[in-house]
Amino acid sequence: MKKQDIITHYEAFSAWLESLRDLGQESWLKPVSAGKWPVAAVVAHLLFWDRYSLDERFPFFKEGAVLVSYPDFQSVNDAAGEYAKKHAQLEIIEELLSVRRQFLQMLEGMSEEKLDTAFKIGSTSLTMRDYFADFIEHDIHHKKQIMQVSGISV
Repeated sequence: MKKQDIITHYEAFSAWLESLRDLGQESWLKPVSAGKWPVAAVVAHLLFWDRYSLDERFPFFKEGAVLVSYPDFQSVNDAAGEYAKKHAQLEIIEELLSVRRQFLQMLEGMSEEKLDTAFKIGSTSLTMRDYFADFIEHDIHHKKQIMQVSGISV
């Protein structure tokens, strides 16, 4: 995955996120499928993991770095779910868009070679390019879930 592919994803995904502003409250609070989170919690989940990447990962991606494993997924996801219950739809969307703008600014100033910076998270070896690819897959997975329940497919 090239730098421009990553940028293109974040630009397109941000445009799609903007379309969620128009999502009715009923759809915003509707579970993406039986027994799953509502759309609000899925978007908050993306926000929480993006903030984590911005604060706890990106600053430490240095050649040969060994970073601690991820925090407990369930506790982060539970916190995102609670956040979604207490914050307005537009606020959550705007916060996520703000973090995505920071991702784009960071990427714009990064060389293609910088994306090949290799490090470890726990015992897993990867590059910045791999990290972005994983999170892009994560975005696509959740976008599909939201599209199925909301009908928004920008």
